[in-house]
Amino acid sequence: MPVSAATRDLCRSVFAPDAVELAVMALGTYAGPDEEWVHQAATRLSEGGLHRLAHWLTEAERDLNTFRWYACEPTDVSPESHRFAIEFSNALMDKDVPKPSRPE
Repeated sequence: MPVSAATRDLCRSVFAPDAVELAVMALGTYAGPDEEWVHQAATRLSEGGLHRLAHWLTEAERDLNTFRWYACEPTDVSPESHRFAIEFSNALMDKDVPKPSRPE
């Protein structure tokens, strides 16, 4: 299923202009249930990072229930704890990002 217009609009609001089409292409790789919802939730969770988007989509394919916990507001924890969990996960993902080489 192609990425919806609403999800494309969300991508435009979350990602830098030069990354929007890459984000849309990444979303197109998700092959699982609740595509539209997963696309939008992963986009929000990524907070503008393409590498984060890829990780969140992989998590949705691997374990949709855990992904739902991160993507929704769970009732079994405080909003602050939930936000901390998302920020912690995103920080772990950032450790895997290749660093540009420095000119010598």
